[in-house]
Amino acid sequence: MRTLVHLRHAEREAGGVHLTERGVRLAAEVGRRLPRFDRVLTSPKPRAVETAEAMGYRVDGELFALGSLPEELGRQLERADPRSFADYVRLVEEVVELREHAHVLAGVLEDELVHVPEGARLLVVSHGGVVELGAIGAVGRTAAPWGPAVGHLEGVELGHDSGSWSRASVIRPVR
Repeated sequence: MRTLVHLRHAEREAGGVHLTERGVRLAAEVGRRLPRFDRVLTSPKPRAVETAEAMGYRVDGELFALGSLPEELGRQLERADPRSFADYVRLVEEVVELREHAHVLAGVLEDELVHVPEGARLLVVSHGGVVELGAIGAVGRTAAPWGPAVGHLEGVELGHDSGSWSRASVIRPVR
């Protein structure tokens, strides 16, 4: 089985692109508590790259697809203001374009898992909304009871075995 950990970036400056000092400090703390990863990928946005580096990891690559949602989907999410995984699941079920994008994100993540050997761990750092949609694209309604949408440095852990997603849970290492 291969394991994917997909985290939201650490706290950033209000309206800015870089992490706050507190965000860097918390990312370093979380990085010390997490296991090592065989491959580390981020969105191309500075806050995601800075998070992985503050956690003590070398970034192996950046995935443009994880940098942001298509503009119209971003606006739809902004209007809906989902606050929980259940809210995201409901939206994915109701809005065809969100459902399709959730599956695209899950496919991007699944494609990256082929670059790590069996038994290995992949860390991906991206953004709120992207983490939830990617997880729902992978495991569907299984994510609904996971509670609040991810905060900074929170995310999901997904297991992938024999060509399918086999294990899934939310992770909240800061709490």
